[in-house]
Amino acid sequence: MAKEEYETPLIDAYNRTHLDVLHEDGTWYHRYLPEGVFLEDLGPVVEEELIQTYNQCEQDAETHFEQSVREKFADIFARANPIDLRGLLPKKPPVEWATLPVEAQRQLQVIHDEAHQEGITERTLKKRVRQYLVDQYLTEE
Repeated sequence: MAKEEYETPLIDAYNRTHLDVLHEDGTWYHRYLPEGVFLEDLGPVVEEELIQTYNQCEQDAETHFEQSVREKFADIFARANPIDLRGLLPKKPPVEWATLPVEAQRQLQVIHDEAHQEGITERTLKKRVRQYLVDQYLTEE
């Protein structure tokens, strides 16, 4: 079975603005020509050089675009996937992350974030987590 191709409004818009640089009539670079320069004045050598330069610029732009998207997405992913805090839980009495209520898990994330902003060591952070759990959920220390 042949792979079906489908179009979406985004694909259509992309295809209209990103025409193949080898388009026969050369219209892809008309908008980049300086005033007073016409396609007919350019020879095949110059046209080939324009195509190579255009391709290089497009590759550079795609690389920059990808890096920019990854940097901006990193913050969103960091918020969506909080840091694994299971290592901060006390071992005696044992506390399992999965058994904690969602409110407690969120509060532990807040405690972690505040400690990170304050530059607190991991040992002090573990003490804060333990104290929070003792105050809220554990009966004995």
